[in-house]
Amino acid sequence: MLSKRILLPLCLFLASCGFQLRSDPAVGLKTLHLSTAGPSTVSTDIRRILAAGPTKLLPTATGAEVHLRILAEARDKTVNTITATGAVYEFLLRLTVRYEVTIPGREDPLIAPTEVTTTRVITYSAAAPTAKEVEEQLLFKDMQVDLAGRILRHIAAVRREL
Repeated sequence: MLSKRILLPLCLFLASCGFQLRSDPAVGLKTLHLSTAGPSTVSTDIRRILAAGPTKLLPTATGAEVHLRILAEARDKTVNTITATGAVYEFLLRLTVRYEVTIPGREDPLIAPTEVTTTRVITYSAAAPTAKEVEEQLLFKDMQVDLAGRILRHIAAVRREL
C-alpha cells in the first residue's frame, strides 16, 4: 500500500514536468518542395524525416510554401593524426552541405545559400581494414542524419520568425 502512495505522486510529477524524448524536428510547414543540384544523400534523410511528420513533400515547387534546394554536398576524408613512425593513426571525416530555402514567387530567399558542416574522427587499424571501412560508412550515415536535422531545425527557426 505504501508503494502506491509513493508511486502515484511520482508518476504525476514526471507527467507534469514536460519531459519527452527528442524527436524529429517539426518544420512548421504544411508543404515543402525539395530539390537537389546533384546527387545528395542528405536529401534522402530529409525526405525520410518529413515523411514521418505533418509536412507534405510536393513533387514541384508550384503550390509549396517553401522550396528547399540542396546546392552541393561533399564528403571528405583527411589524415588527422600520424604516429611517431609515420603511420596513420586517425582520419578526419567531413560532410558539408550547401543549401538555400526560397518561397516560390518571391525574389529574396528565405534562407540565403548556407553551408553546414559536421566532422567525425575515426581511428585507423591496418589489422581490420574492412571493419574500419564499415565504421566509416556508419559515421557518414550518422553525419547525414545530423545535417538533415540541423537543416530542418534552421528552417523551423526562420519560419517561426516570420
